[in-house]
Amino acid sequence: MRKLLFISMLGLFTIFSSCEEDKIINPKVDFLFKETQCENPWDGLIILDLTREESISYYLTDMLDVEYSGLQITDDGIAQNCSACFCLTGDIIRITAEDEFSEVLLGAGFELD
Repeated sequence: MRKLLFISMLGLFTIFSSCEEDKIINPKVDFLFKETQCENPWDGLIILDLTREESISYYLTDMLDVEYSGLQITDDGIAQNCSACFCLTGDIIRITAEDEFSEVLLGAGFELD
């Protein structure tokens, strides 16, 4: 009788523990964007009183619908000595986002960091 009770309890435990939903874990990916003099996708935003960081954030979250973290702007890129719109400033924008946003970010000019 004890053996039957033990097997029944073990069976119930197995059934209920296997019904848990598996949580899908999306890996985080680091991206960078090499900023230009005036050909950045957020440069066309006509929103008054936004800082550069706020414009980038608005572009990513409201226009691309990307969830990201860790927005950093550094000056460790290679600056081109010209003032044309396509010339690189040397500023690098770095963010971290889940892998599911890779296609959108890569299509917007970001690169894998």
